[in-house]
Amino acid sequence: MSEPKKYSLAAVFGFYLALSIIMTWPLAISVSQYPLFDHLDIAATFYNFWWQYYSLFKLHTSPWFNTMVNYPDGYSMVFFPLYLAYGIFSWPLQALYGTPQSLPVFFNWISILSFTLTGLLGYLLFKELTQSSAAALLAGTLFSFLPFHYWHLPRCHTSCLELMLLPIYFYYRLLRTRKMKSGVWLGLSLVPVFYQSPNYVVYLTMFFMLQFCYMMLWDRGSLSANWLRAVALAVAVLALLASPFLWQVGKEVFHKSTPSTSTLQEQSIYSANLLGFVLPGENNRFLSPLSKIGNRLTSGRGVAGREIFPGYLLLLLGVLGIFFARRHIRHYGFWLCCLVFFLALSLGPYLHIGQKTYWELPLPYFYLRKNFFFFQMDRSPVRSCIWALLALTVFANGYLRWVQKKLAGGKSKILFVLLGALALLELNQAPIKGNRVTPPKIYQEIASESGQFTILELPLLPDIYRFSGFFQPWHRKRLALDLTARKVNASLADDPLFYYFDEPLRFFALDALERKHAVEAITAELKRRQIKYVIVYLKFIDAEKRQDLDRLAQIFSPVETFDSAGTFRVYQFAYGGL
Repeated sequence: MSEPKKYSLAAVFGFYLALSIIMTWPLAISVSQYPLFDHLDIAATFYNFWWQYYSLFKLHTSPWFNTMVNYPDGYSMVFFPLYLAYGIFSWPLQALYGTPQSLPVFFNWISILSFTLTGLLGYLLFKELTQSSAAALLAGTLFSFLPFHYWHLPRCHTSCLELMLLPIYFYYRLLRTRKMKSGVWLGLSLVPVFYQSPNYVVYLTMFFMLQFCYMMLWDRGSLSANWLRAVALAVAVLALLASPFLWQVGKEVFHKSTPSTSTLQEQSIYSANLLGFVLPGENNRFLSPLSKIGNRLTSGRGVAGREIFPGYLLLLLGVLGIFFARRHIRHYGFWLCCLVFFLALSLGPYLHIGQKTYWELPLPYFYLRKNFFFFQMDRSPVRSCIWALLALTVFANGYLRWVQKKLAGGKSKILFVLLGALALLELNQAPIKGNRVTPPKIYQEIASESGQFTILELPLLPDIYRFSGFFQPWHRKRLALDLTARKVNASLADDPLFYYFDEPLRFFALDALERKHAVEAITAELKRRQIKYVIVYLKFIDAEKRQDLDRLAQIFSPVETFDSAGTFRVYQFAYGGL
């Protein structure tokens, strides 16, 4: 197979760029607004880009350890994770136009380009597998605009589908050429995903292990000396260029400074509901009437179609490809194994079908988490479904190639245009609603204060952690909280300040001697953390808890207590500020 010509690649890039702008409209023209998506997860993304720039160019420290959260202990960002492969492109923008105000336009355009490059690299991979440009162009469209891609835009370690496809494409090029140059390109193509997504690194490892096992059993002739040398060179290139990150991972795994394991309950919640693969979510506008059925049938049981639905066209073409396109798909058996393997992983530890969970029938994931650390860490098994959807797209691509050979040239082109239009209609989620989170008055006032001090925000709920992440880039003071919003394996009882201020009744349930010891411990923590402000989000606590918290705070003699904008109760202490 000849290499793609530069002008043809430019045309394909332009095609996917135009589609991406249309399918994500109005992101391309939004300068200060951005989609909030679900649960404010975009706060972590904006924080991520800001922290990279701020740590490197203002604090002159490593971005992999954050000294401005969980002060003074700090917090490891290794498994946060840092989106360095994306973030590096934000640094010039932040330097020129200020931070964090320049981040919305950067996020919007990096999202558009993610769709564009996913389409382009999908096209290259699918063309490599079937030698059909027309089939690959349509398959790239089907894969790029999956609901999974839209849903994960605020989580750049899982939205970066182009970084997942890049090494797969170069690996298949290596299989074809067996040249050392191809090994270098494979090694280089793996570097961005290492710095962007630990999740995809592990899934890529599984992918390549499956590929190796398949070749050992059914394609041993491909395992030549040239193949081995090229792969060894790729590993060497990767090890050299990814060594800074690998060193950080090694330290983190050894010291275990950050809670990283998930519970079975969490993993079950974030596992795929089997019906979600055939019933769309509400964001697929053309099919939104069907989403009510899907929401009703899957409510509260695993992840539904708004994240994992592949589209009916891809489902149909993929299933037909499994049966009719075997001769048109390179390594057909491997891709079938890939589909089954990653689909099984995405179902998590227990099977969800509709409103029923079969607790009595543990799935393979349940046993894998007992023996492999990654499956204990992985909070969202459902994310592995993207690899199953990639395999499904490979089969769809093969079927399109089969159809192309069955029909005369003109007829197949007309059919492909019609199928492409149907795919875009089915998958479209535009217009995407834009919004913004503006720092409240209290945070603007804190930003104007001189000196460094620490802020504690209450109560300890996931939304509070995310708001903390939104506002710190504006006020740039230290936080007492970390940014994970997870209490699993993190003992709040070890920190009396968090333990009692989060639930004041715990303090008032103590006897006199216990209260005395608790007061001493809390006072020591207020001093150690240099906490100047405790900010309470009133909407998240009831009136009785407000009274209990006020009684508790007054024990420690705040300099001032006041309400801000009717939204916050603020306790100001005399610590920090130097």
